[in-house]
Amino acid sequence: MGSVKKPRPKVRAKKGLLVGVRSGGEDGHTRVSRGKDFVAVGGSKEGHEHLRETVAEIRREVDRRGRRLVEVRREEFREIVTRALERTGPAPA
Repeated sequence: MGSVKKPRPKVRAKKGLLVGVRSGGEDGHTRVSRGKDFVAVGGSKEGHEHLRETVAEIRREVDRRGRRLVEVRREEFREIVTRALERTGPAPA
């Protein structure tokens, strides 16, 4: 009698998702921006733009390091976010 092979479970690659949320934006617009591995939600027009730019800067820094978002450790991520915020400046009020 032949042996029956059990199907191997598919191995999923780990994925990282960067989520940015901003309050404000009381002009009646719902702002949502999506990218390859990020979502930015909320804020006024200016606040949302700052959020998008900060998220983009985080992505650029991860790329500069030759890493994927999921590969970045917590302490390194804090450093990346700090650098991104230094580059994009303070968020609009």
